[in-house]
Formats: sequence, structure tokens, C-alpha cells
Amino acid sequence: MLHTFHDPLVALHQITLGLLAEDDTESLLNKILDQAISFTGADSGSISLLDKSRKFLEIRVSRGLDQESVQKTKLKLGQGVTGKCILTGKTKNVGDTTSDPDYFEVRADIRSELAVPLNIGNKSFGVISVDSSKAQAFDENHSEYLELLASYSAKLIASQQTRENLEHRTRMLEVMIEVSAVIGKYPDIEPAFDEIIQVLKEQLGLSRSAIFLYEPVSEELYVVASLNYSDEEKKRGRYKPGEGITGRVFATRKPMSTPVVAQDENGLNKSRHELDVKTSFFASPILLEEEAKGVFNIELPYVSDSYYEDFHFLVQILSTMFSQVLRIQALIKSSTTEVVSENLSLKRRLESKYVFENIIGSSPAMVDLFSKMRMAADSSSSILLIGESGTGKELIASALHQNSIRKDHPLVKINCAAIPADLLESELFGYEKGAFTGANEDKKGKFLFAHKGSLFLDEIGEMDLKLQAKMLRFLQEKEFSPLGSNKVYKVDVRIIAATNADLESMVAEKTFRSDLYYRLNVLRFDIPPLRDRSEDLPMLISHMVQKISSANQKKISGLTPAAISILESYDFPGNIRELENIIERAIILSSGPMIDVKDLPALAGFKKAEPASSALTPQAPEKHEQPSKTFDLKGWVRGTIEGMTEGELRDQVVARVEKELISIVMQNNLFNKSKSARILGINRLTLDKKLQEYNLLEEM
Repeated sequence: MLHTFHDPLVALHQITLGLLAEDDTESLLNKILDQAISFTGADSGSISLLDKSRKFLEIRVSRGLDQESVQKTKLKLGQGVTGKCILTGKTKNVGDTTSDPDYFEVRADIRSELAVPLNIGNKSFGVISVDSSKAQAFDENHSEYLELLASYSAKLIASQQTRENLEHRTRMLEVMIEVSAVIGKYPDIEPAFDEIIQVLKEQLGLSRSAIFLYEPVSEELYVVASLNYSDEEKKRGRYKPGEGITGRVFATRKPMSTPVVAQDENGLNKSRHELDVKTSFFASPILLEEEAKGVFNIELPYVSDSYYEDFHFLVQILSTMFSQVLRIQALIKSSTTEVVSENLSLKRRLESKYVFENIIGSSPAMVDLFSKMRMAADSSSSILLIGESGTGKELIASALHQNSIRKDHPLVKINCAAIPADLLESELFGYEKGAFTGANEDKKGKFLFAHKGSLFLDEIGEMDLKLQAKMLRFLQEKEFSPLGSNKVYKVDVRIIAATNADLESMVAEKTFRSDLYYRLNVLRFDIPPLRDRSEDLPMLISHMVQKISSANQKKISGLTPAAISILESYDFPGNIRELENIIERAIILSSGPMIDVKDLPALAGFKKAEPASSALTPQAPEKHEQPSKTFDLKGWVRGTIEGMTEGELRDQVVARVEKELISIVMQNNLFNKSKSARILGINRLTLDKKLQEYNLLEEM
């Protein structure tokens, strides 16, 4: 039954108020069509809108038409009743479709069709069309009413679409801002993709997506990350460059999209996923330095041309962002490779530097020390290094660590004498925020940094008694608490302590805890002073000259005999550190190819003093004024002078005098080679050679 029109304007006003309440274009179109069918008494109807090319009409909503017909119907401008209507911009009322040449059959039983254009100004963008199975079903009243409805509706539809487009683009902008925060957060593309896709899924209703990367070996694009791809689809979904939309995007390095991927003959659905007829497909290349590395794609329901264009733009932006992730990944990989290489190089240099054999020294005292170090290196027991200042205690500690099972973990060093007593505790054990004034944040102590490694405590004798008690607790329990905290940390740290102090005397004087001393003194190494290993002096000097000359770009080949003689006659109270300082100063000040006496001003005129005796040092017997066997030099010369040249005589005399001198000194010093060598002003190695040359050991 046809609707009775008492006051169509009043009815339209009421309808318009109802239409204004609709939130989206789809709902608005459905409401308009329902009103058109209701007022005209039609059996069916549709609203068609121009596509983005403005060349075809696509049915957006319909009543009484099967879905297959709706999907297939895509009329050109001028084709069919609705095509003619939008082309002319005028209403077209067909009373008998069988005799009308413009009619395009959508349903076989339709006999009447009334089509009214949707106009904004003088431009048409769509058509409201109603149908009936009766001939001559629509009159002028229907046409007038439908034109009024179309006039109102066109403005509402345009306004709604504009609002939706603005809202959609605003949402797209918000999505891009949210997505941009992910870039740089991850070093790998997979976790970045997962978080970005989750945003798109929640905000835009994303149904499926994938990132394909190119594999040069197989020359294929494969799925590296995806949303709603099964394992089988990932295996099947591999594309050669140029294959399907994905392969073409990679080959051309240009983005592509299709409104209905199920109907696109270029789609090449190799994953064999069942495609929805309303699904649009978007793909864009992932480029790195203008070279295609992969393809990013998304699948979304088709909503409108405007949305479609927005998504086409979005996928390009997202692919650029993924390109940035790849760039970051490449930089990190490159940097990591360099860092790993540098770390390996440094590690090799450290291992080489701290190999026991590379610590210079072949004297009996050093050989004995190296032997003990090898046996103790892998032990977890505490080690106490005792030695004068400058003897190389830190070098020995480093060697012990580098040759132990802890070498892959930190060696943390701290000088107990260099830090005030009230700060040393916080340095070692750390503190919690608010533990004291100025503690604005938590601080990790050296013990935590040294976990699974070693902690070198230099000048342990300078530690105050209060802190010694806390150190003792750690050595006993292997646990500690930071300042201001009740937390108890258990750590695996090996303690290597060093001192130049006499800890036994300090224990006796109660300035060092005896229990802590015994805990530290599990393995004790006494580092010999340089004066007790004078035979190592030539090797040390040679090594230092080479190292320091190279560092200062100087070409120094060595020392003159006179300079060596001065160094060999010196006691070196500062030990190896003092020797190195002397050599460095001499190299810097030297203007010649060799270091001479003039380059050692601090030692010029030095005469070695005899060591003072003490109750702890065995006293040598009183020295004789003359050796036990007197040697008549004048008589010996007279007896051997005949038949010798002047040069031969001189050499014989010098050798004879040297032999007698060595014999006298050795006897007067109870055959102590080190002491005798110092008095003679030669090194231990030279003395051994002279003793062998003159056969003195057997004679004495």
C-alpha cells in the first residue's frame, strides 16, 4: 500500500531529524533507503555512489537484491537507468522496464524503476533507486518526494562523509604517532612488527598483515613476521620478484593496492588463504639505501574510497618506518660486530699481556713466584700480595685473574688508601637512596660489579677497623648489605688484597684485625724487590726502552755501558715503577740514539751504600783487610811480561785483577752472589759468567 502524503515537508523534517542521529555513512544510507522504499511502496531499492574514478556506480546499500547481483553490478556513467540518471543529473521514472532501452536488468521480475540523483550543487555523486514488480508503480508524487529526500540526504551524506573522513584521518594521525614511538625501541624487525600490528589491529580493525624479506640465496621473498598467517601459509607464501602483487611491489619498488583482492587477477594468492570479497589489499616496498629489502602488506575491509586512499598512504608510511627498523638493525649489527671484534682483540691482548711468561723476570725469586701463581690461579681462596711500593702487585693481581676461570668476568680494582675511610664503605658495598644526605639514587658497590669475578683491594692495610669488620663478614658469609638497606646480596667474588705494610706488626699493634688477616692470608705471595732480582734488570731495561721509545716516537736503541753500570749499581727503593720513570725521563730528554750517563742526572755520581745491619739479618764475619792468599801483582807481571805484546799484557793484567777482586768480594760476603754483584757494580748474570770464566767456584 502506498503511503498517503498529507504533508511531505513535515514528514521529511521528522525524517531528517532521525537521519542526523546516525553515526556513520553506512547507517545513514540504510536509513535513507528504508525511508524511500517506505514512502514509495517499492519492493526493492538501492543507493549507489560513484567510485573514486567517478566513472562507475557501485551499490553501497540495497534491499530486495541478492548479494551476488549487488557485487557484480558496477554500472558505467550512462549505463542503465541509474547510470543515465547520474549522467544527466535528472530524475528518471521508468514505468515499464521491458520497453525502456536504458534499463539494465538486475532482477528479472522488476517492471518499474524510479531513480533520483544525489546532487551537491550541479554535481551528482550518487543515485537513490527504488523498484517494483508492478508496471507504472511510481507517479509524480513519488518522484517529488524522492527528489526532496535526495536533496536533504545529499547534504547529510556529504557532511557525514566529510566528518568521517576527518575523524578517520585524525585517527590515522594518532595511529602514526603511536607507531612512531615503537621505532628505535627494538633492534629487530619482528618485535617491532608485533607491537605496530597490535596498534593497527586495535585502532583500524586490521585483519591480516605480513612482512616479507628477500633471501638472496633462494631469490625469494619469505614471511619474517605476520598477523593471522598459519605456519602452512607462511611456508607456501614465498614469492619470486615480479610474482603477484607482493613480487611486483618488490621488483618495481613502488606501492600497490587493490580494493577487492579476491577479484584481482594479479593477486596470485600463493598462501591459498580464503579471501573475503570485501577485503582490500595494500603493499609497499621496504627500502634500505634505495635498495628493496622486502615488502610490507596489510589487508583491511573496504569501507569507502576515502578510507581506501588513506590506507594506501598509511602502508607507505609504515613501510618507511620498517625501513628505519632495518637500518637500526643493520647499524647495531655493524656496531656489534665491531665491538665484538674489538673486545676479542682486547681480550687477546689482555691474555697475552698477563701470561705469566710475559711478566718480565727470570730470576729464581720470580720463577718461584710464577710457579706459585700457576697453582693458585684457579683457586677461589683469597690471595694476599706483600711487596714494596712499585714491585708490580697490581700487575700480579691482573695476571692471577686473567689466568683463572674467572677471566670472562670483571676484575674490579680499588685503592683503599686513595678513598677517605667514610666513603670507602659506600664504594665497596654501595648504598640505597636516602641512606645519607646526598644519596639521591641507589648506587651499586664494587662487590656487585665484581660478581663472578675478582676484586683487587690495593693498600688493604689502610682500611679502618670498622670497615675491616664488614669485610670479614663478607669473607665468612659471601654476603653483604648496602648502606641504608636491609637487603642481603650474595655474590661470588674472589678477593685479591695487596699491601706494602707489615701486617703482622699491625696485628700485634691492634691496628689491623687478626681474624681478617688470617682470612686474607690464605695464599700469600711475597713480591721480591728489584734489588733482590738484579739479574732481571737488563731484560726490564730493554723492554722499557722499546715500549717507551715507541710511545714517544723516539728512536732509542739502548743504553751505553756507563749508563747501564749506573743503573746496576742503584738500589731502586721505588722498584720497577721507579726504574720505568727513570727510563722514561731519560728517553724524553735524550737527543742521541742511546741513553748515556748525562741522561740520568738524578743518578750521576751515585755510590751504592752498604745495607745497614739489623738483628734480623745474619751478620757477615769481620772482613779481612787482605784476602787469605796474598797476590803479588808486581811479581806476576814481571814473570809473564816477556814474549807478550803491549795489548796482550794489558788484557792479562786486567783479567787477573778482576778475578782477584771477585774472589775477595765473594769470600768477604759469604759467597752471596746477589750481594757480591751489587758491591762489584755488576748484575747477577754478569757475575755468574765471570765466576764460570775464571773457574772461581772450584778454586774457592
